[in-house]
Amino acid sequence: MESEFITVARQVLMAEKRPMTPRDIWWVGKDKMGLFSDKRAGRTPWQTLKSKLSVYVRTKGKQSEFVRTAPGRFYLRELMDENVQIYEAPPLRPPNPEENVLVFPSSALNEVGRFQGIKKNWRNFARHILDAKLCKYIPRLIAERDSNHKQILTYIMVCRGDQILAFKRGTYTWIEEFLRGSHCIGFGGHVTEKDYDLFDRDWLGIKRTAARELAEELNIPRVDRSRLLLGDGLTCVGVLNDDCSDVGRRHFAFVFRYDVKDGPTWNNPQRGEKAITQLRWLDISTPQFSIREFEYWSQLCLRAYFKTVLKEQPSYLIRRHSPLVPPHILCIVGPIRSGKTETSAVLKRDYGYSEINSGCVVAGLLGIPPVPKTPRELFQSKAMKFISRASGPKRLATAILRLARTCNTPRILVDGIRQKETLIALKEQAKGVRIGVLYVHTSPDLAYKFHAEREGNAVSIEEFFSQRENPVERDVAGMLPHADGVLYNWEGRPIYRKSINQMMRELRLRPS
Repeated sequence: MESEFITVARQVLMAEKRPMTPRDIWWVGKDKMGLFSDKRAGRTPWQTLKSKLSVYVRTKGKQSEFVRTAPGRFYLRELMDENVQIYEAPPLRPPNPEENVLVFPSSALNEVGRFQGIKKNWRNFARHILDAKLCKYIPRLIAERDSNHKQILTYIMVCRGDQILAFKRGTYTWIEEFLRGSHCIGFGGHVTEKDYDLFDRDWLGIKRTAARELAEELNIPRVDRSRLLLGDGLTCVGVLNDDCSDVGRRHFAFVFRYDVKDGPTWNNPQRGEKAITQLRWLDISTPQFSIREFEYWSQLCLRAYFKTVLKEQPSYLIRRHSPLVPPHILCIVGPIRSGKTETSAVLKRDYGYSEINSGCVVAGLLGIPPVPKTPRELFQSKAMKFISRASGPKRLATAILRLARTCNTPRILVDGIRQKETLIALKEQAKGVRIGVLYVHTSPDLAYKFHAEREGNAVSIEEFFSQRENPVERDVAGMLPHADGVLYNWEGRPIYRKSINQMMRELRLRPS
């Protein structure tokens, strides 16, 4: 059976009649032609499309109906003319199959205490994990597909006094634009077998890796190269575990801080690898600094080691003012334990909103009690079957609007919509009623913390992220392009309430 990506790429290229990048094919196929499935998972589907097309071209050869016209640009062979030439991509060079990386059984983390985010008491974890009988080296290609082991990484922050070295790696996606960017404060990589020697025996080569990675990624001044060889200025400050994604679940990082030798040679830091761009010293005290521009691991480090970072941060983003101002129906959306309930509570108590809980509406349509009377996993399964039907989103939108008409107030909020199809159906049926969308975001580690505070420790980290990754929850991020505003819940209830009120003041809404 042919892949959906290949089928849609063929239709898009035939319609557009021009060479296109996978990203352009994706957006035209999805937004302009409506061809890709709305349930298509993944944060960068155009990368999957690129991979599918690349494999198709390589395996089919001259019989391939797709061709490359330039690096990262594809076309249909039958549409070729004298103005377009075929580009022959160089053969792929896979990672060195002989590169062995250091791993340990993922189950070992349960014994010492599995966590999400950063722990500063790294010695306890090092003592239990960095055991030559427990750790081993395996080929990296195997490790990348092995969920039973965690690969050990180094993550190094380069500092000069109160400044920290930052850079950009890769490109933005629409999710990164609003939630987390591609800016980084961490250098480092895998711990390989070549890093192990007798002088770094207790660390199994981890400190050697940190020194090597810094020397490769940065153009290190001579004085600092000598210091790194001796481990001078390089300090372990924590460990980082991230179980909120498939990639994260296969990695575990030791976080280091390297304090450079002060002097003019570091006034203009130079990169050592082309993938690193916008290298600069970061001053987090400036109003221009924004933590949401950084990737998740950098956010974790900034929050853990630079406590003042959030005090100067605007904790919301308004994209479109009008839909967020009453009279309207305001949809509060976001992942599990992001802070939607707290947002609704503040808006109801202080700003006179009436609430419609979409979960209760779905429960009524299903004829079952809502969570927690119905176990969450069972409720999610039944809700997914309902909303996956062609009539599901429309039925839910109709029921929500029916309840909204019974509310004698110009301020109505809907909590918990999880599919953009429901938002679209709601707007189509609203008939002149303004629909606003407010997305609530919190980082995965804080989401689990909020969950544990609310529910206790009865649910493990694994079970919590399993709930967040349930099929009925996977489309939540897909509502970001529809969001008129984003609220960032960085530190919990007291400060978050201030953020909500600050956003309301900017929207010129006074408490009722």
